[in-house]
Amino acid sequence: MVSTQEQRQLILNHPLFSHFDEKAQEELLADAQVREYPPQGLIQRQGDPAERFYLVQSGKVKLYRISADGKEKVVEIITAGNTFAEAIMFMQRSVFPVCAEALEPVRLIGFSNKLMLRHLEQNPHTCLHLLGHMSVRLHQRLDELENLTLQNATQRLALYLVGQVRDRGTDTAEIELLLPKSLIAARLSIKPETFSRAIANLRERGLIDSRARIIRIPSIQRLLDEFAQGQTPAPEHRAGIIASDNT
Repeated sequence: MVSTQEQRQLILNHPLFSHFDEKAQEELLADAQVREYPPQGLIQRQGDPAERFYLVQSGKVKLYRISADGKEKVVEIITAGNTFAEAIMFMQRSVFPVCAEALEPVRLIGFSNKLMLRHLEQNPHTCLHLLGHMSVRLHQRLDELENLTLQNATQRLALYLVGQVRDRGTDTAEIELLLPKSLIAARLSIKPETFSRAIANLRERGLIDSRARIIRIPSIQRLLDEFAQGQTPAPEHRAGIIASDNT
């Protein structure tokens, strides 16, 4: 059960809950379960029954699938304040399509799929807001799919870095890579060594400066002009990029 004001505010400010009436909100809060996991703790296995969806109160959760040949494919990284597995409540077969693992100490708040569905049936207006929330998530996944299938590794990395910029009020930015480079590489479907070469390529071209986990982008617009539209790289860099972008 939710026991702190911080947890209540986090839940009630989230788009999945903010449009319910007070009675429905209180029922969802009363039924919520708080769970904690250590780093590398397994939260759910691919194929497990899915009776609840989760809101991340703190920490980061890695969603991944295991392929037939045993390889791990990172699907998404869920950070604090965001939910995962909510779409499963609408599926005919309620099982987790991915594995979920804690990347660091994680606190989750779990909500009953059945209770959520019952309140949605009674609140058509809230269903529309939920549909909008899921539509945004769908478009994000489609954009990621396009990046993975139509762009090379250096383009994927460039767009990922721009996507980490929170303040777009200026053309320069400095970001900290909060995830291990190996995990970012897996998220972008490239090998760790390819990730390192792509960073080196961007640095040599003057598009970024890097120092350990800190990345400085001198000009976001120039970086986007080079890669966001899939433009052909300048001749002097073509061989280096193609050679380093094999995934």
